Amino acid sequence: MMKGYYISHGSPLLLIEENKWKETLRNLGRKIRKEIDPEVAIIISPHFFSWNGKFLIETQEKLECIQDYYGFPEETYKYCYSAENDTDTVNNLLSTGLFTPDNNWGLDHGAWIPLYYMFPEGIKVVTISINDKPVEEHYKIGEAIAKVVNKRAIIIGTGSPTHRLDLYYFKVSPKESKFDMILKDLLLKGDFSGIMKLEGSKEWKEAQPEGFLRPLYIVMGAVKPRKASIIDYSIPWPGVSMIAVEFFDK
Repeated sequence: MMKGYYISHGSPLLLIEENKWKETLRNLGRKIRKEIDPEVAIIISPHFFSWNGKFLIETQEKLECIQDYYGFPEETYKYCYSAENDTDTVNNLLSTGLFTPDNNWGLDHGAWIPLYYMFPEGIKVVTISINDKPVEEHYKIGEAIAKVVNKRAIIIGTGSPTHRLDLYYFKVSPKESKFDMILKDLLLKGDFSGIMKLEGSKEWKEAQPEGFLRPLYIVMGAVKPRKASIIDYSIPWPGVSMIAVEFFDK
């Protein structure tokens, strides 16, 4: 059994601002350690994107921190988080023939910021890319991950449900998007087939979900959830929402 989570990583400003999301991530990490004590965290960031239709998997022994953000305050560049790669799990996944080995990436901020707060003491990590293939292909990748991973593992997809960076700098009050309302309602109802059909809707286009929600679909494929719990939700900045969801298979 693999536990799955969909967690927003937010802006790098999270690192230096007073924001309740840090405590949300810390509390979730402590809960996971107590209940599961995972040997490995498989993480899918919306910023690790392959445009050639391949699902890349990093094979190097250490996944180095990547500060893949620009124009932020200097203080944000003082933070970083690297992790030991779980090469045994990587090799098991490569044996399926569904993944392409890669050693040019590491942990971008979509991966390391949540890990920084959730597992400050460190954890072995495996990181896999998303790509431009359809929703169903990402779900199937999640299914394949669950079949071959033979350790105590968690799978985490990251990203913001609403990711309208063009609204970020406007002096307007943060407002919940219609897409977020729909997504939260489907999660609480356990309507996961409905979540699979969100792409292309008017609300989806208006929200521009980060990574096209592909990390979420991989997690759903791995867990095959029957229900979900929304741990936290907030709109810390105009145009950007954050959510933390735990999935259950029974």
